[in-house]
Amino acid sequence: MFAFKLWSRFGAFRDPITITQNVTLSIPPKTTIGGMLAAILSMDYNEYFENQQFFDFRYSLVLHNPIRKQSFSQNYIEDYTVKSHLKQDAILKIMKKSKLLEDYKTKIINQTQLNTFDDIGDHNSREDQKLKKKQDDYQKELIRFNERMNAKMSKPKPIRRELLINPSYLIFIKDFAFESEIIEKLQSHKTGFALYMGNSEFSANYEFVKCNHYKKQQFSQVNSFTKAQENIKFESGKKYTTIYAATKTVKGRKYRDFKKVTISDKDISFENPIDGIMVQTNGGEYNCEFI
Repeated sequence: MFAFKLWSRFGAFRDPITITQNVTLSIPPKTTIGGMLAAILSMDYNEYFENQQFFDFRYSLVLHNPIRKQSFSQNYIEDYTVKSHLKQDAILKIMKKSKLLEDYKTKIINQTQLNTFDDIGDHNSREDQKLKKKQDDYQKELIRFNERMNAKMSKPKPIRRELLINPSYLIFIKDFAFESEIIEKLQSHKTGFALYMGNSEFSANYEFVKCNHYKKQQFSQVNSFTKAQENIKFESGKKYTTIYAATKTVKGRKYRDFKKVTISDKDISFENPIDGIMVQTNGGEYNCEFI
């Protein structure tokens, strides 16, 4: 087992349930933590997505700072390249039709040795019919071209964004397949790729925390994090938040094994004791439940 403190000035872990609004989860889900571990180890995302054992580790966390969120609306700059591929496709098609028509005219003129295009029909009615067909095709394509080029693109709409303010967590990892390698990296504060708190503009920092001792135990209270929602003794003066997120990512960026967890800014009490792990660090002892 090992642990590390993770913090940043801002954070955003997009809730996958939301579609048009950018709402953040209150904590980094297990898939995000797995991505951070891979980044520290310099692992390409395809490498760990295809490793079926990578997400077999268990994780827990403790809140260092209370959950604070800021909501606001954001207007994005209009992207004039949106659907530009459709216009480009229309340009290529009309150019192709135009070239086919001109090439056919030239072919007829060369075959009949005429100097004017108007004389073609007088010399060859069959060729005239073919030419008429190509002219009709060109006109139809020209109509589609004009419609595409004059089409109005949809305007961007403001969306609601939500950010975490000064997020800070103590992350516990157990049974990680690359534990010895990553502990060495964490201790020397080295990463293969930059870490960020959900969005690339929110750089994250970390600090290795040594787990001096840990043992399985039954608890009436845990620090911050539990999956035993039905057993919680809800108490006044405490804030509870439940999130639903994946615990595994597989090939093709597909999310699997969704679980529901509840977090609180203070210790979570239970109606009946639950199984957990007591972890002793230089900073104190923590009662943790792992997923």
